[in-house]
Amino acid sequence: MIPSYETIDGSSHNVETISSSVFDKLTDELLIETLIRLPLKPANICKCISVRFRSLISSSNFVRCYLNHHQINESFALYYDLDGKRKIRPSSVGMCMAFESPIFESPGFSLSFLQETIQYLASNNGLVLCCADLCPPVVYFVCNPLTKQWITLPPPPTDVKSSYIGFTCNPQYSCNDNQEQRMTTSFKVVRIQVALRDTLSLEIFCSESGKWTNENYMLSSTSVNEFFYRCNFGYPCSAVVCGGLLHWDNLSKTEIFTYDPYRGICGSIKYPPGITESSSDYCLGESGGRLRYADYSKSSKTYRVWQLKDCSNDGGEWFLLHKVNILGMKSTVQTAYNDLISLLPPHPLDQDIVFFWCLCSLRILEYNMRTKLLKLPCFPQDAKVKYLMIPVVFPFVLPCWPTTVPIIQQHGES
Repeated sequence: MIPSYETIDGSSHNVETISSSVFDKLTDELLIETLIRLPLKPANICKCISVRFRSLISSSNFVRCYLNHHQINESFALYYDLDGKRKIRPSSVGMCMAFESPIFESPGFSLSFLQETIQYLASNNGLVLCCADLCPPVVYFVCNPLTKQWITLPPPPTDVKSSYIGFTCNPQYSCNDNQEQRMTTSFKVVRIQVALRDTLSLEIFCSESGKWTNENYMLSSTSVNEFFYRCNFGYPCSAVVCGGLLHWDNLSKTEIFTYDPYRGICGSIKYPPGITESSSDYCLGESGGRLRYADYSKSSKTYRVWQLKDCSNDGGEWFLLHKVNILGMKSTVQTAYNDLISLLPPHPLDQDIVFFWCLCSLRILEYNMRTKLLKLPCFPQDAKVKYLMIPVVFPFVLPCWPTTVPIIQQHGES
């Protein structure tokens, strides 16, 4: 529907008419100089004015000029399980967000346009994958909480919730027949099921085809008993996305399982040296485009962080990035170090920052590996968890420019 307005004499005019009578007299350069001065959300809403506006605002040149003018950087937030119920009402998602940038404040960042109770499963490049928290059939949604765009995926091949899931989004610019550059988005959802004793079954949804497909990965005889070693209850285990690959650290007790969703290649990465089953706490994450693995031994009170030099299906070499005795941390908060803090994913943008959860205060804490300082993060709202178990945490990185949600054709299973 084209927006309209009413003049003082009572006659009605739509914005398309304004566009053709006023804005068409401006060159693209002048129009861009005008539009880049708008705030982010109104600038995106202006795509509705006309075909010309949509094409101009979707171009890479406009995005580049807008970012340069506003000096916008990526922002991040942590979504956490607030009270251990493993599900959220979309209207209350703001209560479960810890963030630094005011752009996340309601109503700027919201899932209220989704009506059903949902589980937050994963996010990548500004889009979120969630699942309706209802009995079968399984219903997945992909949405942008900032622009309120969303789509429902067709039903997966098997009507059960997978314990292992991955989500990767690939926004990019492409040229049409008129050599105009536009942002396009594609994404893939990967579910892991066990079909047979020696077979790993992957169900993959591709937004470009609108279909689910199946791929089977044969396990070697030595690795059959190694897989699905670490049980998972409640939330599905979401893959860490790094270098275009999906990584699960809870499928095996010896390796990190990897999958390249665009080449269809499975692989594995050995755990860092010295990792044993005696590690009481561990966490896989991504920071600054690098894969990281951290563990905390309560027996030795030692916290260690490794970083992978080369993230690929062929594995890579780990190096020890940080090691500290937990009692040697400087702290501005009252904690009982011995057994009352747990590892959370690292800061996705600041490579010096990692997060802990403290059972004493039920709060998320920030630790700087460079200064060895443990403190409360500078979040506008208190990141307090109303639950006695380790919260499930999902880092969410908001790109400099909103990622579009692609339109998919509901083809169903291939």
